[in-house]
Amino acid sequence: MARLVKCTEKGPYKLEAGGEAYYICRCGLSKEQPFCDGSHKKTRDEEDGKLYIYDEKGRVEIVI
Repeated sequence: MARLVKCTEKGPYKLEAGGEAYYICRCGLSKEQPFCDGSHKKTRDEEDGKLYIYDEKGRVEIVI
């Protein structure tokens, strides 16, 4: 079943535990959930207040 998840953050959350640093995905695009794989770089030029869908072909802006 498909679902729509709105993510507003464009970068990961840094978590430090046991002397190690971990980066938690907040953009929703990482294929290594819950960890960041750098996919957030695709969101850098998104405009605030606009809705985008990402698929294997890239990004599509949704006009409502």
